[in-house]
Amino acid sequence: MYAWITLTMLLVLSLFATITYFSAGGALLNNEYASNKKILSQVKFNIDYMDEMIRNSVLSLFYNPDVQTILYNKSLDLGETLKGINTVRTSIVNSNPFINSIYFYNDYSKLYYSTGDELLFQDKSLNAMFDSGKVLPILKPIPRRIEYPMVGDKIRYENVVTYFMYEFKDDNNLPNGALIVNASTNWILNNIKMINNADLDKQDQIMILDGNGALVGDSLEEDSFLTNLKAAYVHQQAGEKVKTETEEQTGYFTSDINGKKYLITYTYLDNMNWTIVKAQLYHDVFQKINSLKYTYFLITAGFLLIAFIISVSLSRRFYKPIDRLVRQFVVVDRDRGLPKGEDEFSYLNDVFQDAIDKMNHYKQRSHTSQEVMRAYFLRKLLVDSYSVSAGEFAQAQSDFSIRLDAEMGFLICIVKIDGYNQFKEKYNLRDQALYLYGIENMSLECIGETFQCEVVKMKDEYIAFIINTNSDSENLHVLTDSWKKAQMYIMKYYHISISVCISDPIERYTDLSDQHYETLNNSLYRLIYGHSSILTGDRIRNNVDNPQLGYSASLEKKLIDALKSGSIPVTEDTLSRIFREIAALNYNNALLSIMSLLNVLKTTVEEISRVKVEPIHVNFNLITKRLFELETLTELQEKIMLLLVDMISKTDNIENEKQSIVVETMKELIDADYANPGLCLQFVADKLNVSPKSASKLFNSKLNMSVADYINEVRLNKAVEWLESSGLNIKEILAKIGVENESYFYKLFKKKHGTTPKEYMLSKSVKQILNKK
Repeated sequence: MYAWITLTMLLVLSLFATITYFSAGGALLNNEYASNKKILSQVKFNIDYMDEMIRNSVLSLFYNPDVQTILYNKSLDLGETLKGINTVRTSIVNSNPFINSIYFYNDYSKLYYSTGDELLFQDKSLNAMFDSGKVLPILKPIPRRIEYPMVGDKIRYENVVTYFMYEFKDDNNLPNGALIVNASTNWILNNIKMINNADLDKQDQIMILDGNGALVGDSLEEDSFLTNLKAAYVHQQAGEKVKTETEEQTGYFTSDINGKKYLITYTYLDNMNWTIVKAQLYHDVFQKINSLKYTYFLITAGFLLIAFIISVSLSRRFYKPIDRLVRQFVVVDRDRGLPKGEDEFSYLNDVFQDAIDKMNHYKQRSHTSQEVMRAYFLRKLLVDSYSVSAGEFAQAQSDFSIRLDAEMGFLICIVKIDGYNQFKEKYNLRDQALYLYGIENMSLECIGETFQCEVVKMKDEYIAFIINTNSDSENLHVLTDSWKKAQMYIMKYYHISISVCISDPIERYTDLSDQHYETLNNSLYRLIYGHSSILTGDRIRNNVDNPQLGYSASLEKKLIDALKSGSIPVTEDTLSRIFREIAALNYNNALLSIMSLLNVLKTTVEEISRVKVEPIHVNFNLITKRLFELETLTELQEKIMLLLVDMISKTDNIENEKQSIVVETMKELIDADYANPGLCLQFVADKLNVSPKSASKLFNSKLNMSVADYINEVRLNKAVEWLESSGLNIKEILAKIGVENESYFYKLFKKKHGTTPKEYMLSKSVKQILNKK
């Protein structure tokens, strides 16, 4: 086994090394293509940016009142028209490098006015578009050339992209007034030249082709290389079109141009109907990989040697868990064992295949007509037992192998999966069915040791067990112990908790429907007794017979007071006592009490929110929905307590923040107005519209000093600053710090510094002299 693993790993590594070397060229080519694509994407971004800028400018300009006048006025004043056009030329054309010129077409005069040198310039290309009778696209870029007559017969061409903006058109598809913006493409061509000149050693070339396959740019046709590059691109696209019947939007290929091999990258611009093509010498791309060829082979050889050593070590280490797993199966399946000549993986495959076959057998059996009819009969016993005759019962025993005796007593057990919503979210439908099958089988094994029973799945929420027994209390005790055993095994092997509700015994099978309904209602008491509970009639009897309607009003008032005071310990203790009283009620009253409690909490939170500076936002509708998805009182109590603690904490934080803001403002007022002789607690409180008592209490709690002490502290510090930095006498300084009683100031100063102001300054001067020496 070791030899096979080692040999396989060595073969894989060798194959990997060979493939890696020969695929390196392709990887490098792809990397270079990605790099070229980024360069072309930058050009594409610039063009898209220009397109967006022009669209926004056209829309803004079109709805300008002055422009609307030029476009739609039946009798234009030439002076006003010139004035408006000059304004557009100054504010838009001259300030925007993208825009070449702007035309204003007036349908009434059948003329268009230009911002160029000639007001009534005749654009032949535009006239041809008007005369064609075709619909002019709105805000769509149309690449074209404008002809400018020169001296003699010469003509100057300029590449532009034209945008039309209008609202209505006549029967000839001519607009009833249109704004026509011609965007220049010279800046794009300059951008391409900058890219070409970025690395002269590479000798890269970039060109642009319009929708008709013509080179975009002035006099580009004179460049023989670009002409040959264009021919290579057109030939390649024609070949691709034959293969795919569509033109590629972006890609690369190789071709010989002027006797040299080139890597050619291209990308298509949707908005402009242009294609950007970049050519790069193939030799420049692959010169690095050729120089690394021999080094790569040496590294690969060394790697293979190391890999061989590691593979031997790892194969031994990885095999140990497999060997242990095989030994465990052999111990469990002694009859089968490990056949001679069969390797471990084949053996494990057989074992798992056998398990899969058993699961498939279960699925097939559950869908057979006999099994469906068997389940139908058992469900009928539970929901309509009165209609089942003795003959029908006997026939079902014969046809479906029903393991129940009609002459014996019966009882029903309802089994529910705890946390059923989480169970459905965690597992898919197939896994849910397998877990339910496992729970049924494990429960049958535990219960079937003592009792005759049948099991049937009822809807999605629960499983029903019909058990033959008598009214002996000892039997009920044995059945309870069997269910505890089943709960333990199901939790141990499946990590799933179940709750069980056991009915009272009945003598006739015809009473099964009534007992099933009663047991189903009793199973609701899981809300009170929690998960993994085993409910019997005796256990829930005190709840069922309890006449009390709800929890005490005194506890409700205490909870409200605790919430308003923000006391978390009192809130937690009171809520626990309320839930203890709810746990003693019958199910319906317990449910109503919970709803009443939630309503009280909602009302209390709203009252608290109304008196706070910052309101408390709690979505009780959503919270109530989520709480009633929980299954036990314990879960409800924990969730409600977390909600209340969070609410109280938020309230305390808001209140503390408010108090801190008030105290900081009081300090800032004192720091700013310390020179005012009338500065006192009353003055500060009036400024903030709070009572002096509240202000004093709040200031003391935050700073552990009174407002008066803080005022004196600020004034004394300012006095020291004046003493040290000015030549003012004491009276002048007292006037600057707002102190009118000189003797009182001396008393405060001596209390803080231990000396009079004069002695303080003398001591300072002596220290300075000594320090200089």
